[in-house]
Amino acid sequence: MLMNKKMEFLHDDKNLVFYYDNDYFKITTDNLFLANFVKIKSKDKLLVEFGSGLMAIPLLLSTRTNIKMIGIEKDNGASKLSENTIKENNLEDRIKVINDDIKNLNKYFAINSIDIIVCNPPYFLLENEAVVSNKHYLKMSRHEGDMTIDLIANLSKIYLKDGGSLFLIQRVDRLFEIRDTLIKNNLAIKEIQFIYHDLEARGKLVLVEAKKNGKEHGLKVLNPIILEKKESDING
Repeated sequence: MLMNKKMEFLHDDKNLVFYYDNDYFKITTDNLFLANFVKIKSKDKLLVEFGSGLMAIPLLLSTRTNIKMIGIEKDNGASKLSENTIKENNLEDRIKVINDDIKNLNKYFAINSIDIIVCNPPYFLLENEAVVSNKHYLKMSRHEGDMTIDLIANLSKIYLKDGGSLFLIQRVDRLFEIRDTLIKNNLAIKEIQFIYHDLEARGKLVLVEAKKNGKEHGLKVLNPIILEKKESDING
């Protein structure tokens, strides 16, 4: 049974309200980094998030854009909590959650109709992990089941407009797999940004922007994100 917990926080100088439950991920640093990485052009009209969870990313983006944002989330409990968040923040005219599987995207969108697709996909291959959460939603959020990189790329190829962008975050050790899958689906990587815990640790996460039918040259590698800076790093 959902507990309907509520948190209030300040983002971009705007007060936001977020509904959550302990059986679901709250707002994470991954959400913050991905939302900040998303680039929205003046001509963009529609952003769709695959596996939107509790709609943290559209909520965060709402402070800097007025475009229409739709989350596709197949978990009924997460969708209901998202609806509470949308209503509490008076965002019903800009944000909507659809309680369905992304495999049913054809029921809601025309081919070549989406400007931006955002996804924070499961990081781990289920067969490679020794410890798996016994909570179904957390298991599916962390471990790749139905929402594979192949599916995300294929749907992006079909539903993005020409020149539209896919933004995602994933583990660095899957970067070559992601690159190969995106290329196979006519999605060219245009920007990447690595995330490090600190300057002495290996990068674990990478943010990726890929454009539909984009040119394969001209890759930009942005300055890395460092989560923690030690005193020795700050003082040089």
